[in-house]
Amino acid sequence: MKEELDMDTAEIEAKVIQFIATKVENLDASTINRSSKFEELGLDSMDTIQLLFDAEDAFGINFDSEEAKGFTTVGDIVSYIETHQPSAPPQ
Repeated sequence: MKEELDMDTAEIEAKVIQFIATKVENLDASTINRSSKFEELGLDSMDTIQLLFDAEDAFGINFDSEEAKGFTTVGDIVSYIETHQPSAPPQ
């Protein structure tokens, strides 16, 4: 199911945080923010890859695999989604 297009940064951030909280056992969404590192959230590299695959489906985007290799924080995902939304204006 794809999300509504043209979400603003706050909406994307809230959605990504909630999304991560549902993927990680015993993790409270209120403890996650843009600067939260994946390893601090209990995500190993395989968990992070699965999270990105799931986020692609949820947000209707495709992560560039080379760029995604450098993602270490929640903010990295939020920023990527923000700039790569299907209907986002050209940057």
